Amino acid sequence: MSDAQVIARLDDSGKAEPNLMPVGPSGRSIVLDVPPGVELLRASLTLQAPGDDETVDLVPGATLATSTSKNQLLKEEPIEWFSLDWGTRRPLTSLVIQTAETPRSKGRLSVAEGGPWYPPTPSDTVALGGTGQSLPGIMASRLMVELVDAASASGPTAPKVMAATKISGVVVKAAARPSDLTVLVEPGVMFFHQATPLQPLQEMTLGDNLTTALQRAWPADLKGGRVTISLRSSSAGKLKRLHLAMDTATVIQTWSGGVDSLQLPVASDGEVVGRIDGVPARVLREVRFVVRHQPRDEHLPLAPRPPPLPSLAHLCGSGYAAAQAFSPPVEGGSLVGLDLHLRPLTRGVKGTLSLFADAHDRPAEKPLKGATLEFALEEKDDAPWPYRWVPFDLPEPVALDGATWWAVLTVTEGDVLWSLGESGSAPASGVLVPRAALYRIGDTGPWLPRTGEPWAFTRPRLRAPATEPPPPPRVQLRWGNKLLDVTPDETGLVSLDVKALEALPPPAIPAGGAPPPLEVIVQSRISGELTLSGLRVTSPRTHAHPLFQPPQK
Repeated sequence: MSDAQVIARLDDSGKAEPNLMPVGPSGRSIVLDVPPGVELLRASLTLQAPGDDETVDLVPGATLATSTSKNQLLKEEPIEWFSLDWGTRRPLTSLVIQTAETPRSKGRLSVAEGGPWYPPTPSDTVALGGTGQSLPGIMASRLMVELVDAASASGPTAPKVMAATKISGVVVKAAARPSDLTVLVEPGVMFFHQATPLQPLQEMTLGDNLTTALQRAWPADLKGGRVTISLRSSSAGKLKRLHLAMDTATVIQTWSGGVDSLQLPVASDGEVVGRIDGVPARVLREVRFVVRHQPRDEHLPLAPRPPPLPSLAHLCGSGYAAAQAFSPPVEGGSLVGLDLHLRPLTRGVKGTLSLFADAHDRPAEKPLKGATLEFALEEKDDAPWPYRWVPFDLPEPVALDGATWWAVLTVTEGDVLWSLGESGSAPASGVLVPRAALYRIGDTGPWLPRTGEPWAFTRPRLRAPATEPPPPPRVQLRWGNKLLDVTPDETGLVSLDVKALEALPPPAIPAGGAPPPLEVIVQSRISGELTLSGLRVTSPRTHAHPLFQPPQK
């Protein structure tokens, strides 16, 4: 699994100037391409309005009315007044009235903000033609110009002497900053609205509300998809900067192989590993999984841990057999199976493991009833083959009635080594204690002791007492060369937060290499079935998307 990240891009509607991005009634969209397995933690959208030096012309989108009841200016037709209504409050910056003749009149200016007309300050008259009149941020949604005789008095109370004039064109400019702003997550979930015009160079950051709205619209079940953020203004405006930042987490919910759960057999005193591939080499935010162990009804009174290559071993096969004696359990009990530490010397090995009663410190002549087990080992890889624990399960438990008993390994085909512990390595006390290790040559040869009194590595398995619960398995997390012991709760749940995971830092990755898998290691004294499920590993990351900002000079 790759380290997925959210890709954010602007839609391609509208044409951006080198330094400004348009936004208007049709909206501007930020499209998020969300890959599967990505969760949103936090998001913020920072935007900035331009200064008053950036303007827009209001006339193209405004409603025009004239004294002749026409909705357009005809340069051959004189008019006494005209008005423009662009519908939203905008800070006006300039007005230019173009004439089709030498003007003998002037314009008497009135503005409105949705209510009655009133004269603006500092002047209520404008000259016709030329470069026009500067309007220092006068706020208005409508504008009216009455064409009066140039010699008539100025002021709101002065009598008006109308002078019809041929007007060829009008340019009304306002600051380009949006007159209002609405931000929503499609389809139609509005989380921010400002009804008043943005201030010059105003910068705002939308955080918590944006996060909540995006999380509601995020693809269900982390399946991936698209999420769209829309910015709208009731009239044409521009933005100078638009920057989206997101904290997301790569969420892994499957084990190696893409499965939701793992069911693994665990041997006595054994270990199983559940692997999680594709975990990015970053600080982890959360690791959660469930461990359920169904142990067999048995326990290990003796659990030796032989070295990988023991220095001593019985040879079983080629005419040799071996035997190991054990004391009876201190409080009695029933044997359900044994594990022998063996190493095949041939690709195929066949033979029997039998249990015998003791007869004068040697195995009796006949095995116990129902206590002879046939076995066969078949190797597929090339030699040499390693030592391993080979389990032998009895069809029915064998009661150990207070006397010494023997395990005898006889090989009928091939050869195998039964590893030996050095002299003095066997425990001298405990629930069950190993005694003598013997060998013989041929089926009828005498049983002979080994020099130095070693013992054959064996794990007898007894039926567990009903009053004694099995020991819980040991659970660890491994990432690279770091190990972290974890403790499941009573339901088997392991839940680690970022604080607990500080002891499991990201592993170092060689150049050109991939991060190692995160591994769940479970070690159990008792054999049984292990289930790993409910996986959730989250790896956070931060994305910065400068969707629009002026180029650096």
